[in-house]
Amino acid sequence: MNREEVLKKVQNRKPNQMDEMELDILQKSSTFGMTVGLIMCVALMIINIYSNQPYQDVYSVFCSIFCGQYMYRWIRQKDKFTLFCGICWGLVAVLLFILYITKIFV
Repeated sequence: MNREEVLKKVQNRKPNQMDEMELDILQKSSTFGMTVGLIMCVALMIINIYSNQPYQDVYSVFCSIFCGQYMYRWIRQKDKFTLFCGICWGLVAVLLFILYITKIFV
């Protein structure tokens, strides 16, 4: 593409639409954030196990975040595998939450 084509493409873009670099940064930051969240979940799980407390609450929140990400991606892309992953993460989150509640009150 020459300079005029690039300039025209940029001018025709919607004001709040991200370009490829911004989308890549968003994707990588999301992946990095989820990795840091997983490391924190493992650290909190070790602390909870060491102090004889249930640890399923931490993973319930983490799985809920994954469920939300996959369900949003499914709404935008309509991919069946993404829907399947979102449902699975949601079920795991609900099961972990129920397990946590039963360990607290039983």
